[in-house]
Amino acid sequence: MIVQFARIVFLAAGAMGGFAVSQLIDWTETIGFSRELVIFIFIILGAAIGYLIGGILGRETTLAYKRLEKKLQDNDTTDLLLAGGGLIFGLLVALLVSIPVRLIEPRWISFLATILIYGLCAYGGVQLFLIKSADVGARLAARTGSTSLQPPAMAFLDTSAVIDGRFAALRHAGFLPGEVRVPRFVLAELQTLSDSADDTKRARGRRGLDHLAKLAGGDGAVTVFEADYPEIPTVDAKLVRLAVDTGGSVVTVDFNLTKVARVEGAVVLNVNEVAEAVRPAFLPGDRLHIAITKEGKEAGQGVGYLEDGTMVVVQDARGVVGSDIDVEVTSVLQTSAGRMIFARPA
Repeated sequence: MIVQFARIVFLAAGAMGGFAVSQLIDWTETIGFSRELVIFIFIILGAAIGYLIGGILGRETTLAYKRLEKKLQDNDTTDLLLAGGGLIFGLLVALLVSIPVRLIEPRWISFLATILIYGLCAYGGVQLFLIKSADVGARLAARTGSTSLQPPAMAFLDTSAVIDGRFAALRHAGFLPGEVRVPRFVLAELQTLSDSADDTKRARGRRGLDHLAKLAGGDGAVTVFEADYPEIPTVDAKLVRLAVDTGGSVVTVDFNLTKVARVEGAVVLNVNEVAEAVRPAFLPGDRLHIAITKEGKEAGQGVGYLEDGTMVVVQDARGVVGSDIDVEVTSVLQTSAGRMIFARPA
């Protein structure tokens, strides 16, 4: 919006400047064109220059605004209020102190001295008020009965987390505090998947949309909001930038996105890592009662599964496929893809 506004303003200014330049001298004798054509050329040239300058200044202004906005979001509310009070106090002191300074001659010395006094008093007032910001924040937190004045950060769902669906259980269990939101570009990717000609992709997309529809209302609702970074081509990169800019976290089941987001400095909650962390631990010598459901890859092996989906490979159990048996854990293999248990008949 700022870029477009700047372009319009500078385009109009450039056009008027081009018209003014066309009236400075008699360009007809200089370049041999008619007066109307000369005016038209200078207006178009001025408007083009103004459009380019407006685009550059508009983009720089937008970036500066975003940096300022991020800086304000990173600062505590108490610090901002105290800094504002300190600034007002410093300016009032500077107003009183600068009254006799304005009588100094010559005038340019008094002007420079006044500017210096205002700058020093404003800076000193801000720093003075911020000295006790920690104590003020603690007192306010004690009065409100909370340990922090900042609300919980937002959590942003990526496409894989929405399709997976386990984020809902984490939400209800209280492991996702604050707002859980879905950017519009993630919803657009889900819609693209649901309209795909590939049956698997279409089913995944519709599954994700069903999950969002179920959580669209009531307590702990997942909301969709407008957010986009047109200059960034991929959805994952947009999500990481959004989390970094807002201080929120990314909720995903994508292993690669998890690594990239952490490299970029974003907070990531990988649902697979959470599930892996809360799985029950087994040690060699522990006994389990499982159903042998199929044969293993190696000779004599049988394979069963725990309730959480953990694979248990049992030696010398090929002959009891389809039966429930007691087994003794011999070793546990932990990988990034999950946990595998090796056992033998008890």
